[in-house]
Amino acid sequence: MNQMQQYFVVRRTKEKDEQFAVIDAMSLAEAKAIFKVRYDDFDITNEEMKEEDFFIFKADGELKYDENNRILLAEIVGGMAIISKWQQ
Repeated sequence: MNQMQQYFVVRRTKEKDEQFAVIDAMSLAEAKAIFKVRYDDFDITNEEMKEEDFFIFKADGELKYDENNRILLAEIVGGMAIISKWQQ
């Protein structure tokens, strides 16, 4: 039987990466689906936000960032989903 796991959602902007949310899900596919439903009505009024990407992944422990405030992808366990939702 599968267990709930925590998936991090990281928002990437031109300037930096930042933790956006944590989603409890059974799989990466489920975490991606939950993200799409939960944040589908996210109000986009700022043109800059339309260029943002979101990474969804499972990590071991704390998220780590480099000197440019970019997420260290080496900490990721398993797969990752990338959503460029606002480019529609």
